[in-house]
Amino acid sequence: MTCQRPRLVVEHMRAVWTACALLVVSARLASAGPGGLNLGWSDCGGLPPSLSRAFDCNTNSGTFTLVGSFIAPSSVIAASGIVSILNMQSAGVFLPAWWRMAPGLCRAGSLATNFDFMNGPWTCYDYWQGGASGSIVMGFPAGNRTTITVVAALPAGSPLITSIPEGDEVYAFKAIINAAKSTGLGACAGCQTGAGICMSSLTIKQPTGTPGGDRYISAPGMRNTAIWQGGIGADYYCAVTPVRNTTWGSIKALYR
Repeated sequence: MTCQRPRLVVEHMRAVWTACALLVVSARLASAGPGGLNLGWSDCGGLPPSLSRAFDCNTNSGTFTLVGSFIAPSSVIAASGIVSILNMQSAGVFLPAWWRMAPGLCRAGSLATNFDFMNGPWTCYDYWQGGASGSIVMGFPAGNRTTITVVAALPAGSPLITSIPEGDEVYAFKAIINAAKSTGLGACAGCQTGAGICMSSLTIKQPTGTPGGDRYISAPGMRNTAIWQGGIGADYYCAVTPVRNTTWGSIKALYR
């Protein structure tokens, strides 16, 4: 006669094993590193020399490059793209015409983006390797505030879609601002006005079904703010309320 383990005991052990597995998964998620965001003029890392940009506003040629980067959190297994939100605020009651770069406004067309770091700088990790494409959009201002949305993606199935080691600092984007209409006939007023920009969040997109899913970062790394013409006296740009929401439908078009 063969002795069999009572059914109740077996079911109890299964429940215990399931509970233990859930505890392990929860512990891993709880220990997941949050990562961090950095923003600076000309290069990544958030170092003091990149904090502030001054301009005499005496020429209509030249560009100013704002570089966004992120310190990778845990569980970045297959980074296929990013969505980054920047908040901006200027001195005064209204955003100056010089900073109004949304379609149809004074300096429309003066804001561009680039994800190519193949020719440097080489301070941080160039994950894109020249393969990403995307867009940058400035929202319409609300008072002295506005938002900037940057989207980048690698083509579906690209061999560049790989993991990023936790703790590596990675180039996310270049926001390129040109000097058009800074002086002379037809100039947009307010080039000399102080302003501040904050990289308030970044979402790392991963293909559907990737363990850990999309990874969201909102904490600063070394420094996630940059200022223009001395800023406005206080480092509170990250508290700016977004005035433009980008729909996920418009973002998903880049992943098809």
